[in-house]
Amino acid sequence: MRDFRIAVGNSLKDKLGELGFFLQQITDVAKVIEHKHLKHDYSINIEIDKLNYFFSAYLNAIQSLKDGVNIATAKNFSWNELSPTYGNFIFYCRNATTHDGYHLINSSKGTKNYISGPLRRIDGKGKLIDFNPPNQDILILCCDITGEVLVSLRGFLNQEGHKIPFGEEADFKKSTKELINSDFIPQEIKDIIKANQSEIEASFKGIKVNVVQQTINAIVSVESIIANVRT
Repeated sequence: MRDFRIAVGNSLKDKLGELGFFLQQITDVAKVIEHKHLKHDYSINIEIDKLNYFFSAYLNAIQSLKDGVNIATAKNFSWNELSPTYGNFIFYCRNATTHDGYHLINSSKGTKNYISGPLRRIDGKGKLIDFNPPNQDILILCCDITGEVLVSLRGFLNQEGHKIPFGEEADFKKSTKELINSDFIPQEIKDIIKANQSEIEASFKGIKVNVVQQTINAIVSVESIIANVRT
């Protein structure tokens, strides 16, 4: 379990990179749609489809980030903690687009794109759920959601991040042995590792990976995407 939690903790920065990637894609497509509206360059069906594809992936990135934090810290990080304003909306929207196949971005006004409601889905207990999406342009909505998620994540990590196990010398030595035994490492690379194993393992001495800081650094990177949209 410890090895698994180390791996998940190390992947949090990558999950944030994924979130930032899809937010940037949403930003770029929204700008293309706006430009085509202003130029009266129709149709925009392809761009709307892309916007929905990226929004679906964006929601799943948030879900996987939440799950990763839960696993890495061994502490529950609820939807309301993750996003007090939008937590329930993210939860229901993510389930709707993932399990029901909805394209949620279904309306436009001027050059902007919206999710119109009410949205409906059957939950895991067979109950019909109605929920109304925020009345916000999808790009601004995503920026607001992301901003709140990042603030909550930073605060949660500052409080609970010390619970994330991190790789130490013994873990790196174990990884070296696993590389030597892996079927996916070319034999010539294995030979180099074996020939230099003592030096490689000596270089691990005193190394500790600051998972929380590398995750905070990734948060800052995503925040810069939001800042660029709002300038």
